[in-house]
Amino acid sequence: MAEIISALTASGHKSICVYDIRLNLLGRIESWVSLVWPERYNVYSDTQGAQLELHDTTALQALCRPDRYLWLVGSDRLMRIVSAQKSDHKLVIAAKDAACILDERGHTDTLSNFAAEETLRSLVSSAAAWPCLELGDAAGLTDTYSGEVKPGSLLKLVEQVCQELDIGFRVRFDQPEAKLLFELFRPKLDPNARYAPQYGNLTDLTYTESITDYKNVCVVVGAEGTATVGAAENTGSARRELIVDATSKKKEGGQSQADYLAALRAQGEQELAKHTRLENFRFTPTGRITVGMVVEASLPGTDIQAAARITSVTLSSQKGKNSVSTEIGTPIIRRKQ
Repeated sequence: MAEIISALTASGHKSICVYDIRLNLLGRIESWVSLVWPERYNVYSDTQGAQLELHDTTALQALCRPDRYLWLVGSDRLMRIVSAQKSDHKLVIAAKDAACILDERGHTDTLSNFAAEETLRSLVSSAAAWPCLELGDAAGLTDTYSGEVKPGSLLKLVEQVCQELDIGFRVRFDQPEAKLLFELFRPKLDPNARYAPQYGNLTDLTYTESITDYKNVCVVVGAEGTATVGAAENTGSARRELIVDATSKKKEGGQSQADYLAALRAQGEQELAKHTRLENFRFTPTGRITVGMVVEASLPGTDIQAAARITSVTLSSQKGKNSVSTEIGTPIIRRKQ
């Protein structure tokens, strides 16, 4: 699979090309009032897309029409224009990642327990054709999705599966071949990459540990029995009890005592899951980063380390000045041995 290319963090002049729905080049934009260009890992629904603000001209109005694509030169993503608004001598363009094309296609079956990559690729390839959209190379992922997906938007299905399995997906722009390629990807941690404040590529380190709402034993009191789950053997300050009143819960017709107590235990486990010890380590990686890469960082002066995947990279450009912001997923925290 082709390596992810990021034009967002590269220095130098940036420009945007405009393509029609069949990827014919229509024009080029060399300057703008402002630009926001986000690239994401596996979340596209209900998120902000690209926004381009231009000085209004008749030529730009004719060029930047809905259902045309914007390409930040050097990127591997396209943004499809969904609206163009003229106001106060400005032309404001809103666009969505080309991955949102999948929201224009649906699936009609309920699916469960399936090979993730094979099934998602099959669903995309069997959907009604979209101009220039094809399958890219398979990533060779062997994950099985054990959950269930209902009929609906193909985009929502792909998002659901990929988010639960930590898989990225994109509709990659192959500019030389004039193709849009649906691909899954999941970069691994690069052991040679070093991120730390002293290297100038890591900022905003924040570590939080909280027991504000922490409980580790749950006693569920039902109408016909009591069940205890969690660290029931703990004593003293190590025991943090939560009592759940389930006295309105009675045996259903024909339910055995064992099944009734099992239902109480299940309720207790659900309640305990809401009262965990919170530990979080947040940080902002900078430098030459790409969507999907895994960054490992250490908290100075401690034995705490965390690895997190970069879930989005956003370029903001205004008056010739560029800045890049990142978002990371939930860090996996560990302590040095």
